[in-house]
Amino acid sequence: MLPMRSKLIYTTTILFAAGGCKVGPDYEPPHMPLPDRYAWTDSTEDSAPQEPALWWAIFNDPVLDTLVAQATLNNFDLRIAVERIDQYRAQYGIASADLYPDIGALAGYTRNRVPGTDFTNPGSALGGGPYNSWQVGLDSSWEIDLFGRISRAIEAATGDFQASIEDWRYAIVTLRAEVASSYITIRTLQARLAVADKDIASQKRFVSLVQSQVDAGTETESKLAQAKAQLAATESLIPQLGSTMATELANLATLLGTTSGPLSEEIPEQGGIPNVPDSLAVGIPADLLRRRPDVRAAERTLAAATARIGQATANLYPKLSLSGQFGFGASSFSDLFQWASRSYTAGPTLTWDLFNGGRLRSVVNQQEAITRQALLGYEKTVIQAIGEVESSLVGFTLSARQRESFAEAASEARLAYELSLQQYEHGVTDFLTVITVQQNLLEAEDSLAQARGLCAQTMVELYRALGGGWATGSLPTLASESKESSS
Repeated sequence: MLPMRSKLIYTTTILFAAGGCKVGPDYEPPHMPLPDRYAWTDSTEDSAPQEPALWWAIFNDPVLDTLVAQATLNNFDLRIAVERIDQYRAQYGIASADLYPDIGALAGYTRNRVPGTDFTNPGSALGGGPYNSWQVGLDSSWEIDLFGRISRAIEAATGDFQASIEDWRYAIVTLRAEVASSYITIRTLQARLAVADKDIASQKRFVSLVQSQVDAGTETESKLAQAKAQLAATESLIPQLGSTMATELANLATLLGTTSGPLSEEIPEQGGIPNVPDSLAVGIPADLLRRRPDVRAAERTLAAATARIGQATANLYPKLSLSGQFGFGASSFSDLFQWASRSYTAGPTLTWDLFNGGRLRSVVNQQEAITRQALLGYEKTVIQAIGEVESSLVGFTLSARQRESFAEAASEARLAYELSLQQYEHGVTDFLTVITVQQNLLEAEDSLAQARGLCAQTMVELYRALGGGWATGSLPTLASESKESSS
């Protein structure tokens, strides 16, 4: 017969060998058939975009660079996403800890007295008098990962942790795009205000001209009133655009984690709307699976859900634990640590939930349904990502063409206005023609400013759809890591 120590070694070896068995499905990344290229692209756009991590550098705008850097440091949503990474990192640590024994220390003292007539109690041997009881020792328990419940839980926690990192990266992509979009909106409003100011100056010159002709008796008061009405209508754009500007400054300030007061000083009026190229490289749809953080996060969420099927399935099988206790006990403190005062217990424990009304099987079915949902969510995210790129690409292409058309229209409208004004001064054309051309000029130049802003906005949206704005290997500094390094 094997001695007790050999039995324990033999049993432990068998348990470790059995611990390599993991029930449940092993995760395999999903495969989706993707188109070879995006719609509305040509071969020159199939190459990967240059510097997608720093796409806003295309604008060559130092003010925008500063705003993006400030938002990356101070945005509240981004900081919350970092703390969420820390949360899932701790969750991974909790799951991993189950692989190791749980060892606790115990120490105690009690003063006891039992009736001397109670012969069933060991204390009666002391004649019913009071006695002391001292105890000190260690107890431990260790669940053997017999069917992979713990390892599957670690897989799930790993997937959640990795998904939280991708969520943070997607928050960076979204934030930087929103900052650039808000900045472009502000620059567009500034350009529209400049157009309105210039047209107001031109209209004031025309009003003075009509006034001089009224004074000379060659023009009527009604024409002067009409010219002044046109001027007042143009001047009414100033407070309207100013109100929109204040709203957009407040929105940008929120993104930067500050207030709009100091922000207005960081954006000088002479900056202008950022210029963008006529075409951009966008790569192929397969690039999205590697670059878009929301697609990557959906894939990691699917991996975590798959692991939880195995975790739930393992609960259908027996659980095996090793438990033990070693310590010293005595009625006198001076005898407590003598070798003769030692006591110990050790051995395996097998538990098996044989009947639970189908609850455990229902948990498995529930997790399988959650995993199917995660797969559908992943496929939906991929399709949406491709659709966003194609939509943004069409928007960028058409807005670039529209910008050129409005540029030509504004140039012709300016020329027409200058010629009509000269002709009116010499009596060659009538008053109504000048008023009409004047209004057309304002609309053309205002439309050009909006078209230039829209072109820049669609470029921002295209890079956001492509998942630009983060670098491979970039990770935030976690609060828990700072504590670990300082301790």
